[in-house]
Amino acid sequence: MKFTVIAGAALIAMVSTQAMAVSVAQLISKCGGDAKTYCDGVGYGDPMQECLDKNFKKLTDDCKIVVQKLRDGEKVTLL
Repeated sequence: MKFTVIAGAALIAMVSTQAMAVSVAQLISKCGGDAKTYCDGVGYGDPMQECLDKNFKKLTDDCKIVVQKLRDGEKVTLL
C-alpha cells in the first residue's frame, strides 16, 4: 500500500514537472520564425532566450506565450 502511494505521488510530480516545461519542439514551432527574424546568428540557450525576451513586443502571439512561460520560470525540455 505504501509503495502504491509513493509511486502515485512520484507520477503526479513527474506529470506536474512536464506540464511546467516548454519543449524544444514547441519553442521551434512557435518561435522559429521570430528567432530567425530578430535573433539570427545568436547562439542557442540563454543567448536566444535573452534575444527573444528583448524583442518580446515584436514577437508573434504564439511565441509571446512561450517566451512568457520561460519568463515565469518554466524550463526547456527535449520532450
